[in-house]
Amino acid sequence: MEKKSMIGAWVTRVYDPEKAAGTLKFTDDLSFGSELLYARAARSTIPCGKIVNIDYSEALKVPGVVKVIVGKNFPIHFGIYLKDRTAMAVEKVRYIGEPVALVVAESEDAAEEGALKVRVEYEEETPVFDAAEAMKENAPLVHPDLGSYEHVSFVTPVPGTNIAQHFKIRRGDIEKGFEEADQVLEESFSCPQIAHAFLEPHACICLQDPVSQEVTIWSTAQSAFTLRELVAKGLELPLHKVRVIAPPIGGGFGGKAGITVEPLCLAAALDPDIKGRPVKLFVPREEVLTTSWVRQGWNTKVKMGVKKDGTISAMKVELVFDTGTSAEYGANPVRSAGYTSMGCYYVPNIWTDSYGVYTNKPFGGAYRGFGLPELMGGLEAVVDAIAYRIGMDPIEFRLKNLLKPGLPTCTGMPMPPHALDKIIKKVAEKIDYHREEPPVRKGWKRGKGIALAIKAPAMPADASSSATVEILGDGSVKVLAATMDMGQGAYTAYAQIVSEELGVPMERVKCYYPDTAAQPYDWQTVASRSLWSMGMAIKRACEDARSQLLALYAEYWQCNPEEITIEDGIVKCPKLGKAEPIDEKTQNGFKMPDGKYKGGPIIGRGHFVPPDVVYPDLETGQSEKSVVHFTVGAVGVDIEVDPGTGEIVVNKAVAGYDAGRVISPLNVKCQIEGGTVQGLSAGMFEGIYYDKNGKLLTPDFTDYKIATTMDVPWEIESFCEETPEDPSPYGNRGVGEHSMISPAAALGNALYKAIGIRIHQYPFTRERVYMAIKAAERGEKDFWG
Repeated sequence: MEKKSMIGAWVTRVYDPEKAAGTLKFTDDLSFGSELLYARAARSTIPCGKIVNIDYSEALKVPGVVKVIVGKNFPIHFGIYLKDRTAMAVEKVRYIGEPVALVVAESEDAAEEGALKVRVEYEEETPVFDAAEAMKENAPLVHPDLGSYEHVSFVTPVPGTNIAQHFKIRRGDIEKGFEEADQVLEESFSCPQIAHAFLEPHACICLQDPVSQEVTIWSTAQSAFTLRELVAKGLELPLHKVRVIAPPIGGGFGGKAGITVEPLCLAAALDPDIKGRPVKLFVPREEVLTTSWVRQGWNTKVKMGVKKDGTISAMKVELVFDTGTSAEYGANPVRSAGYTSMGCYYVPNIWTDSYGVYTNKPFGGAYRGFGLPELMGGLEAVVDAIAYRIGMDPIEFRLKNLLKPGLPTCTGMPMPPHALDKIIKKVAEKIDYHREEPPVRKGWKRGKGIALAIKAPAMPADASSSATVEILGDGSVKVLAATMDMGQGAYTAYAQIVSEELGVPMERVKCYYPDTAAQPYDWQTVASRSLWSMGMAIKRACEDARSQLLALYAEYWQCNPEEITIEDGIVKCPKLGKAEPIDEKTQNGFKMPDGKYKGGPIIGRGHFVPPDVVYPDLETGQSEKSVVHFTVGAVGVDIEVDPGTGEIVVNKAVAGYDAGRVISPLNVKCQIEGGTVQGLSAGMFEGIYYDKNGKLLTPDFTDYKIATTMDVPWEIESFCEETPEDPSPYGNRGVGEHSMISPAAALGNALYKAIGIRIHQYPFTRERVYMAIKAAERGEKDFWG
């Protein structure tokens, strides 16, 4: 009977039972006894100004308070792409909520009480809250010292301005392209910052050994090794002196990537009066939005030229990202959106400027989709609008201008093979896009919309992964791969790969959460790269371990390695009629026919680095291979709108992606459906708002609205096409972020068909939709909010 493959098998996800039972230990669950100290930040009450004096004398009088630390005690700059951030404000504050002092105490209550008693005197300065205003020549500078900040080569800050990053695409002749166009449409769309809304708030525990000076960090971190590197560089310590342990985390969506709250906790743990005692920093929900990054606010302006036959001749794109007070991670989504700025379309003449701009708001950074929801939120609306203008069906227009395999992307890289044309047709068919249907709800308006998605893993050219697999003495397998499984199901897929390659039952495979002292290097758990990049490393590690095992058995049984198989943990040589389960010989060695022992612990090693990637030219954005690959897809929605209240109900959502070869179907289905709901939530509800003085008005889920079970579409359907990707473990591509990219854009296109007016500002709240309906009744075609 043919062996059943684990690749593509529907299997139960690992660790889900522990999560459901509440026995999985998160960072906040770790116990350190009476030695543990607690930290709490005192935060700025103004958006911009010089610190004249910090008085913490009253805080020191609170029983249990051990120490108060201020920014000048710990002025180190941290950052993965652009080092523009310190743990606390040093001399100047840049947003309301920025830490200005850290109170360390014997209890959480004492730390909180002490933080409330810190008094700060400021000399207020003029803030800037709007990214467009911040780009103007005489705007107040959020970072006057921008020119002195260390940054990586592909980040291009503009000293003397608020532009922290400027990424360019210049391909073709843009002026000639617009001259050849018969229709030109220019539109802009915007969206405020939004929150990750993960279940588990940030938590961190730091400890420095007073003798060895070694630093240990337990943190809610997506990227243990990157965190280790950034801390080691900031503290000028060798890498082996910094250990990062990352227990399970309760969701991340990019909000726990890189370095987040750890420097603030380190400021206490490294203080000479505290060194040797662990310090814990737990961020309460009401402080999450001011403590860690949010998704950047954005404004997308698209100018598109189209010929009479519907062919796009030119496109000019301006993307302005409101990156808040720091672009240390947020510089990279700016780049990611820039080098995908044609979307899913072939455009012979393309000109893009993508900016990351400082404002006096909490800092923006990585978020699921990483710059592409911001791009597609405008681009896909313009595609629909210009199709209507020239009298062409929006589906036909998309298919006509599709970025087909082999055509150049905006960076000049040839587009890899994909099946997006099939996906578009299937999505349109599944929502009956071309069929006019009466609303289900009496008096409501109905509309259907579609939007495309495209994304590459947004990572450096040298983002590598490595793994080891050890075959234990009872035939079980220990996998060390420093991916953080935060709910996406990576460890389940890894177990499937190991089971497939080593012939052991999946339930006998164990993956471990990241610990930089025990596991080999992995760059980060971001960019939808883990099952592709780390999957390759694990597969190679399994091949190494299997080769070792078969070589030993071949000598032990006196046969050829090719004559040996492993199935369900049983090693077999049919030719000799031999079969036995994997046992302690794999650890202790094989007693060979000559009586001598060979072997020992069988540990396979695997490593993978993306091949042939070349950073785009800084002036033109051109590269022969700017990214490793692209995942493409489409989302269609069928919605109804109540004209009396502006309420939107999504009857059905359909999402399809070309995921290459699907390794773990249950995980893929969960990712697509979860991301679709998250994207619709961003499109209908989510926005971070401030008053005119920069004070946050949406600090928690009372005021910051996210979709509930009442808002989930009546029906969600997902599917995958499979165009194999090379190189990859089995032809797979990432799909985790992609499902977040285009639901909001599809919603906007459906909304236009329902109410006959284009809304240019996300989210499509009830109030905004109601006001747009009233504007449509006055004969208006566009509503700006």
